[in-house]
Amino acid sequence: MAGKLCVYIRDTQHPADLYDSSTHWYAVSIHEVGSNSPLCWKGVNYSWVWLPFNGEFSRVAGEFEVPAGTYLVKGYAFCSNVVTHVAWVQVNDGEVSSANLVPTTVLFCILAARLGVALGTARVEGKDVPIAKIAGAEVAAFERAVEALAAKLPKEMGMPVMAIEELRKRLSDTPKE
Repeated sequence: MAGKLCVYIRDTQHPADLYDSSTHWYAVSIHEVGSNSPLCWKGVNYSWVWLPFNGEFSRVAGEFEVPAGTYLVKGYAFCSNVVTHVAWVQVNDGEVSSANLVPTTVLFCILAARLGVALGTARVEGKDVPIAKIAGAEVAAFERAVEALAAKLPKEMGMPVMAIEELRKRLSDTPKE
């Protein structure tokens, strides 16, 4: 059995609305949760599928018949916001499920990368090691570069990214079990 997966690209500044552009064409990838492989079904490889042109909006909405399952859906476009946030979607037999994708902003991506590098860890010999301990000089150079870049960009609407200092404070207050 199968269900229907409806994918909608939402406006970053007004997420209740569809992305309103006559020039941006979005493609989506649909991956099966668990296998982390793109869905391949009825001869279609969903690692990259263009949303159809529907005349009103250019490639910002589409419907796909897919087998029942759990999927991760992500959108891509060649514009200032090239990727969307990822949506986790459960599709049941005979039902319609929706994936509402909100595009990220360039500033969001820069600040999220900065957070990941500054506070992230990598698995080394079975232990989580702060990236700053693995490559301290590179992390410092990266932080200076992205901070300078972000300062030159206009402030954007959309999902805010917590400042590193605020995140460090909140994480230090995390209850220990």
